[in-house]
Amino acid sequence: MDSDRTILHVDLDAFFVSCELLRHPELTGRPVVVAGGGEPGSIGRPSPGRAVVSAASYEARPLGVHSALPLARALALCPELVVLPVDIRHYAEVSEQVFAVFHDYSPLVEPGSLDEAYLDVTGSKLLHGNGEAIARLIQTRLERELKLPASVGVASSKTVAKIASDLRKPKGLVVVPSGHERGFLAPLPVARMPGAGPKTTSRLHLVGIDTMGQLARADTGLLTEVLGPSAAALQRRALGEDPGPVRVPGVARSISREETYPVDISLRSELESRTRALAAGVGQRLRAAGLLAATVSVKLRFSDFETISRQATLPRPVCADVDLASAAQELVARAWTPGRTVRLLGVGADGLIARPAQMALFDSGEVRHELVDSALDELRVRFGPTAIIRGTDSLQESLDWNRDHLRRLGPAGKASN
Repeated sequence: MDSDRTILHVDLDAFFVSCELLRHPELTGRPVVVAGGGEPGSIGRPSPGRAVVSAASYEARPLGVHSALPLARALALCPELVVLPVDIRHYAEVSEQVFAVFHDYSPLVEPGSLDEAYLDVTGSKLLHGNGEAIARLIQTRLERELKLPASVGVASSKTVAKIASDLRKPKGLVVVPSGHERGFLAPLPVARMPGAGPKTTSRLHLVGIDTMGQLARADTGLLTEVLGPSAAALQRRALGEDPGPVRVPGVARSISREETYPVDISLRSELESRTRALAAGVGQRLRAAGLLAATVSVKLRFSDFETISRQATLPRPVCADVDLASAAQELVARAWTPGRTVRLLGVGADGLIARPAQMALFDSGEVRHELVDSALDELRVRFGPTAIIRGTDSLQESLDWNRDHLRRLGPAGKASN
């Protein structure tokens, strides 16, 4: 690992809530959560149903309210809680302003999500100062220009920088000098390691490993027995060894859409309708990016939370809605059994390649479908996403960021190519 590298991990504090406070400053200092349901931009209390908390203000957290908590439970813990609906489009717009600040300090910016990123500022020191100085500049600008608090970790690797950024929230700044990574990590619980989920930490706990220092000193053979082939890499990261570079996003490797339903889907006709709508959403994104898909995939999550994924390679790469929908519906039919209720449904496209400029290379039937879809895409841009729909229902508003959002966060706020 290059000890001369300087990596920043910038993590916006309670980002969704912070974005809402820009529109509702009168709520500052009150316990606030962002959760599903309701009209974006409005203040209200949507029916809890099966909604979960997407983000919680720091005033709500001491009361036991946190992200991923069922909204009904959050309201029971804090009856005075202010509940705001998710408005992912607003958050994406604010995120692009945040990333524009990041790009003022380095061209090497790797989005982790709408509210976090890694920056390699190794080459920026002569212009802006050392890692700590750049971190403070970024925090100051985000606070002054966008009214957004952020926490920053500074280290020689992505793993250590990410862990550091989470230690002193909100508005924290933690610097780990090069050569001190192992000592910094040693007393921290294994659960703070990125990628070490509940299953991994519970397995390590069973063999007496609770801290990263214990993980670093453990016998590699024992770890392999407990965790499998990923053990060696996890142990190296516990030692502070992570040579992974900051990766600027490029062409998308996959495009997908998914929906979680307030009421489980139980009818075949409804499942087919939603599959067509999701496939149309994927097709629109493929055409906008000038791409064709060689593989179609589906994901179903049932009411008992069992999740099944299926995929199929197509006879030829496609981007027409009808082709994507046909393949997706066949996969759904294989994965779904009548009588099972579906909580989540997703359609994805993989194996992406550039769309040829000469569409005449394909037979006239394919050209006809794609020309119609492209014309409808243009009309939706002019008159709105639900203005004209080709034999399908409209898509639900996405409640989460996706790979398309991340590609837009490239240099100057434009998609990377």
